[in-house]
Amino acid sequence: MNGATRLVIVVCWLGWGAYWLIAAFATKRTVERGGVVAYRVVCVMLIVAVLGAFRLAGAAPGSELWRTSLALGVVSDCVVVGAAFAIWARIVLGRNWSAEVTFKQGHELIESGPYGLVRHPIYTGLLAMVLGTALDFGRPIAVAVFVGLCGALWWKAREEEDIMSRHFPAAYAGYKARVHAIIPFLL
Repeated sequence: MNGATRLVIVVCWLGWGAYWLIAAFATKRTVERGGVVAYRVVCVMLIVAVLGAFRLAGAAPGSELWRTSLALGVVSDCVVVGAAFAIWARIVLGRNWSAEVTFKQGHELIESGPYGLVRHPIYTGLLAMVLGTALDFGRPIAVAVFVGLCGALWWKAREEEDIMSRHFPAAYAGYKARVHAIIPFLL
């Protein structure tokens, strides 16, 4: 990881984190809460499994798996795109947002902006950020965190979709049929 790339990655993560913290104070009141433990358990289990697999293959969590080439460095710039996409989605979602799976008082089904491209654009942006960081970092722990996050967000997205389907049965079914979950036009 070169110094300029590291600085860009750190600035993106700090900017994303600062915005998330500030915006968290302006949300609607929660009227229904989903599971808060299951997706975290999935994440930890996957991280441990991936690290165990690397350990069985003889790689320590901090060992270098690859060196970042120019091409890989360009791909790792998806951290910037991911941060921008996640922040855009958070702005559009507005006061409906929550860190946990919840349904808010006066909750709205948002289908505009990034929500017109994917149903879970915050997850798309976050996964892009973690993937870019992992590619640039090139260590087993980074790969394990990416895999763990994929599993956790898959689980959390299922819980969110259950809540949205209960509260917006017809509208959410149509939205789900039109818009992919995580990767625009693919998945």
